[in-house]
Amino acid sequence: MMNALIVAFVTISGAILIWPRVANSIVWRATITPLASIIGSGFLVLGPIIDVSYGGYAPLFMVGLCLVAYLFGSAIRFNIADIQTNPSNSRLISGLEILASSVLAFAFVVSVAYYLNLFGAFGVSLTELDDAFHANLLTTAVFLLILFTGLMRGFSALERMEQVSVGLKLAIIAGLLFGLAVHFGEVTSQNALQFDAPQVTGWAGLTLMAGLIVTVQGV
Repeated sequence: MMNALIVAFVTISGAILIWPRVANSIVWRATITPLASIIGSGFLVLGPIIDVSYGGYAPLFMVGLCLVAYLFGSAIRFNIADIQTNPSNSRLISGLEILASSVLAFAFVVSVAYYLNLFGAFGVSLTELDDAFHANLLTTAVFLLILFTGLMRGFSALERMEQVSVGLKLAIIAGLLFGLAVHFGEVTSQNALQFDAPQVTGWAGLTLMAGLIVTVQGV
């Protein structure tokens, strides 16, 4: 019964995300790229790391992490708005901006390659083809698909692919959160909640939190 409810919740969430009024919204389309960057590491990786490292205090660290990330985002948004209203004619600043953009572009290439490699390894992990060769083969196939789509259809097609993938992942995440909420309610009603002690404390805990800032980069 619970599995059926989760599937129904995922289906409803997906239907809402592909609803034309939502899918074609300017705000939603502007949100897709940051979400695509955050979901992989920020949701699938961040949660388990914080849970294992900080135990019962994980929610507090998550709130603190989001707050710090929002402050970083505020500084970035201020700089973007200031550059648009007060453009600088300094050759040094213009050169630094070009250099920073080049470094960022290279970093994204590395990031995409890394996540595609993870996708390849995960994609074959539950099959009889679970080896490095077939994992790399799947990674290469997906990379070529993205490359071919970009060359033949342009950025608009890539944006559409991104929109579909983000919508699918958000629907799955919605189903997961629904299942976790129901489970939490059942455990709470049975007075079976447990508080795990943190495994990382002190300076190590602070440095770990600082390192996790990158996973909420789009805030």
